Amino acid sequence: MSRQSSLELVHLANFNSTNIGNGALANGLEHTMSEDIERSIRWSREAWDDYTFRKLDFDQTFVDKVNATDGLIVGGAVTFNGRDYNDRTGTRFELPFELWDKLKKPIVFYGLSYRNWPGQVYHHADKLRQMVEKALASEKIIFSVRNDGTKAWLKTMVGIDSDAIIEVPDSAVFVEAHAGDYPEIVNGARNIMVAFNDEDAVRRYDERGAHSRETVIAALVEVLERLAERYPINIILCPHYFDDFKMMSAFIERIKPRLAHQNMVASGLCRVKDTSYFYGRYMRADLAISMRVHSMSPCIGLGVPMVALTTQDRMSDFIARLELQNQAVDAFDPLVAEKLYAKAVYTLDHGADVRDSFARARAKLRDETRVFHQRLDKLFSG
Repeated sequence: MSRQSSLELVHLANFNSTNIGNGALANGLEHTMSEDIERSIRWSREAWDDYTFRKLDFDQTFVDKVNATDGLIVGGAVTFNGRDYNDRTGTRFELPFELWDKLKKPIVFYGLSYRNWPGQVYHHADKLRQMVEKALASEKIIFSVRNDGTKAWLKTMVGIDSDAIIEVPDSAVFVEAHAGDYPEIVNGARNIMVAFNDEDAVRRYDERGAHSRETVIAALVEVLERLAERYPINIILCPHYFDDFKMMSAFIERIKPRLAHQNMVASGLCRVKDTSYFYGRYMRADLAISMRVHSMSPCIGLGVPMVALTTQDRMSDFIARLELQNQAVDAFDPLVAEKLYAKAVYTLDHGADVRDSFARARAKLRDETRVFHQRLDKLFSG
């Protein structure tokens, strides 16, 4: 294949999802790969969520789709979640092992990630180990994981620690944001976006104490009420998926009625096709309080002043790698309200400094991504 010819790549990602973080992952991946690889890329988009919900199956038809193109990109969604029904490979990439050798084109597992809580059973961990071993043994497969602690988690879960497992930046850092009409934004006020996270609530939160959902909500209420005393504010509740509405409702019940009636609105959900519009809203914010991974990492990439309110290791690990701990608060810290308030005030008063620190982090991640894409270019040129 000549260097000038175009590439056609199957991109397996959650294209039919209403969890907008999936859109950030897919958009950022395609955007940066198209910039870095010399040849033009024609994307053949395959909705991974159609396979997850059994509308389609990982079968010979899937293999034939890939073999009719130049290769397969398995996008960086949560792949390792240990569901009991993923009994073929122990992952959401459920292509039976007997069909792997029938894939004749290169495969890139691009920044895969995990969501498995301490103490939670990981069903079919033996198949997960077999899947990783099979991928690492193939010369036509590149196996990469997101730089959020997934590689260390794999070592703990299945005992595999290999230099061939490549850590790559979260592609959602590079999501594109396009300007749009956002009636939620109020001119002359400090626009504060709050991205809740009520996903896996039973495992994420305890029933009581510092790790409880109610404690986290109470801290958010206290912080925003205090900010409303200090600044003219406009609070925008920003759900990323349906789970978040439950936490939003509990938050609204607690906050002062005056703020709920006069200083607060909520945005709606968007489909993946509207990803750039959705994140354009973030670009108008003076502060984002981010409990969602894909509120946090796009803010860093887009230069949106943000404080991450972390409830899981893969968020705090990502922040630590970028040395941005000053822009994060552990949601389960006994002093969470005081610390979150202090960092929110700093971020509102020193937005330019925060943007500069995010720009430096983005540049570092972009360089790492470019190097990774050079490796992919060689694979597809082989």
